[in-house]
Amino acid sequence: MELTLSPKETEVRPNTIPDLKVDATFRKVPKHALTFELWKIDEDRLEAVARPQYGTFYDNCAYIIYASSLVGHYANHETITREQKPNVPLERYIHYWLGSNVSEQNRSNVVHKIQELDTYLGNVASIYRESQNHESARFLSYFKKGYDVLSGALVNSPQGVRLFQLYGRKWLRAVELADIDWTHFNSDYIMVLQMETTTFVWIGRSSASIERRSALSWVQRQRTNCTICIVDDGYEQSMSPEQKQLWNKVLPLQQRMVYQTNKLGSDYDCKTNGDVNGSNKFRIYKCNQRGRLHLDQLDVGVPSKDDLSDAHGVYLLDNYGQSIWLWVGAQATQADALTAMGNGRAFAKKKKYPNSTLVVRVLEGQEPVEFKRLFGNWLTVWQDNTRGHKPVSTKFGKLDAVLLCERPKMAADTQLVDDGRGERILYRIHGDQLEELPPTKVVVFTTNASYVVKYTVQCATVVPADLACVGVKSIIYQWNGSEASAETIAKADGFAMASFEALNGGGMFVQLYEFDETPHFLQLFEGKLIIMRGQRSELLHSNNNLHWDFKTNIMLETFLLKIYGDASYNGKAVEEHPLSSISSKDCYVIKTNHVWVWCGQSSTGDAREMAKSVGALLGESSLVLEGKESKEFWQSVAMYFNQTLVINGQSCASSTTSSSSSGAGSMCNGSSNGGGNISPTLSNNCYLNTTIPTKPRPPVQLFLVWWEQSQLRCEEILGFEQKDLCADSTYILDTGTLAYVWLGSKAVKQERDRYTSIAQCYVQNAPFGRRSATALAVVRQYSEPNVFKGFFEMWQDELGKNFITYEQMRQELGSIAPSNALNEGSALHLNNNQKDFDGHKKYPLSVLVQEMDMLPPEINPLRREVHLTHDDFVSVFKMSFYEFDELPKWKKQELKKLNKLF
Repeated sequence: MELTLSPKETEVRPNTIPDLKVDATFRKVPKHALTFELWKIDEDRLEAVARPQYGTFYDNCAYIIYASSLVGHYANHETITREQKPNVPLERYIHYWLGSNVSEQNRSNVVHKIQELDTYLGNVASIYRESQNHESARFLSYFKKGYDVLSGALVNSPQGVRLFQLYGRKWLRAVELADIDWTHFNSDYIMVLQMETTTFVWIGRSSASIERRSALSWVQRQRTNCTICIVDDGYEQSMSPEQKQLWNKVLPLQQRMVYQTNKLGSDYDCKTNGDVNGSNKFRIYKCNQRGRLHLDQLDVGVPSKDDLSDAHGVYLLDNYGQSIWLWVGAQATQADALTAMGNGRAFAKKKKYPNSTLVVRVLEGQEPVEFKRLFGNWLTVWQDNTRGHKPVSTKFGKLDAVLLCERPKMAADTQLVDDGRGERILYRIHGDQLEELPPTKVVVFTTNASYVVKYTVQCATVVPADLACVGVKSIIYQWNGSEASAETIAKADGFAMASFEALNGGGMFVQLYEFDETPHFLQLFEGKLIIMRGQRSELLHSNNNLHWDFKTNIMLETFLLKIYGDASYNGKAVEEHPLSSISSKDCYVIKTNHVWVWCGQSSTGDAREMAKSVGALLGESSLVLEGKESKEFWQSVAMYFNQTLVINGQSCASSTTSSSSSGAGSMCNGSSNGGGNISPTLSNNCYLNTTIPTKPRPPVQLFLVWWEQSQLRCEEILGFEQKDLCADSTYILDTGTLAYVWLGSKAVKQERDRYTSIAQCYVQNAPFGRRSATALAVVRQYSEPNVFKGFFEMWQDELGKNFITYEQMRQELGSIAPSNALNEGSALHLNNNQKDFDGHKKYPLSVLVQEMDMLPPEINPLRREVHLTHDDFVSVFKMSFYEFDELPKWKKQELKKLNKLF
């Protein structure tokens, strides 16, 4: 597919770029330093913004931000300029922000200024085009407490009544409105009406607790000597007569119209327009200059880093209108680098994407993490983030359990809570049958069942500080086989969650799928977990006596096990049949009339030790090395194994006999020294080896998540720290191999109860290249394990214990300023009937009394009354909804007919 863009469509035409002379203001910027700079463009003037004004923007202006930080770190508005040595690598970002009312002149001027700054810095920075209300996560991360947007239309008007619209969970946006009118009100927002003596804070019924807290803090910062009056959506009549009189002067209550529709949905939707498995399939175009700009779409299935192959070229990545990325090769000309942003804007116009679409230019070798993670196979980003701790001491297989207790960072890097020697109770679920398995040396899972492990953490220390550092006493693991039925998984879900709830908050819940096993889970079995096909299920579990013996039951069977991993925390044995090819990097255990341990020429010594330990579980075994096999060996294993299958040193091919069901994705797992260790029975569209902690990992990401109209929304928090975790919210910490759901102690009940749904929905729709069957873990506030804490710098167990809720903030304000004195029927004290009433969309009385065919589609004509606000309801029926609901049915109908609501 080809797309041609004419020069007229670009924001600045390439042939009109003047001979660039760098503005004197930019020359003050140190080229090789950590810094954060902010400039404002108003008409033809470029002026530096004073540090106290950082975070305050005008909607008729354009702004430029330059942020520079050490690789893997994040700058913000508090960053102090510090010179660095020339050999210290830095990340550099330029953002230009356009207010909603910015003029075309300002829009053009800022693009020229960006090119000047980019040239001055040597074309090494990533450039982001930001629009008001549609900023990137990186831009928002610069302003930890949010930012204010003031109305340019009111700059020269006398200080009078002002109306602000506040919204945003992690970053509060406070937008000043040019006029004061009910049309700006929305149930999702908090509205602040500032008058000379009183500040009214109107709380939208659909706003979140975290937004309400942020809004009250914002109001207190703005006006310290002003009376604060809090007004609840639908309860405006509860104000005192004096307050109502003030309010009616500018916002007459008889004209009240509050919209219920959500305006923020698409901005924070976790869903991507990729395929249903969430694997990102954005489109890649190669930019070619042929007089006009031509874009040639690359014919690729799943985009990968290798598609960006021309270091002299420019590629455009279209993330389906969510964002447009321009990748400039290291050998591309300076002209290509300078004109890339204009070409991105031209593409957005040609595609009729919104004017607010994020456009970013990145340079080869300087790509930001947001770009890299769009590709499932971009390993270089992970290499940079590997800390390099190794959990294994020089003595094979021995873990330093004391160090894991003392150092959360090591525990997080290795994902090992302890050394796996604590007590474990194992349950097997198949269909509707649940049985506790007797403790045995040999642990065998079958792929058609689910298993639940109750594990008691064993600390290798009695030092109270170290015990507190470990954080959890119990872990509930749920493992689902790839052939397990939906009924089996549902039964296992219920049992595992009930076990987790029974811990009363003092533990962690981890849900795994076959081939997504975490290091600690495998460590419980010392790397000797055996996973067999579902067909073996009846044989293995035919007798239910307590003296069940694996060797007795399996002795008559023949099978082949492939050994994965080379240590106790990444090893396991998986039955494979049929075997399509064999790599010299692999080890196998073959059970026929004898137990054979076959090791390829390229296999490591550690991998061979793991294979021998598995072989020893089956009985007396013989070690066979590739190329030195005996005739007896080949005769014994002929039905499984033959010389024609051996491919020296090459990775094996993917077989058509791929096994998978129940929505569990397949994962390629290999030994720690080679990527060729791929199971022939599994699909090869995987992106990371999850069971080996020494493998490079993607950078860790933190998302604030919430349910909205049965969809999961999320905001990414770049440069996160422990203070970003709020008790009234739910978060996902994505480590690339495990998605942790962190449940705040004050989070809404729906989020606390549906934690697995949150994680599954997030993973399936994650907006970057990944597959869906990533392991999920649930942790609760104040019971975080060391493997979670270690991802945060300087974790403090006491932080957050003095959390002040919105209700407490409101009461404190009430003690120093008159509130709206809500009675017990208020939005804060609701019985079940009242909650049902407040859960409905609200409309003015004039809408509800219309003919049936004129009513909005979501209104039930027989229950029009529930769509009235509380104030309108009391005005019409002369009683509250609670009192009305207690009336006999005939009486209710009579009153509704009387008021034309029937």
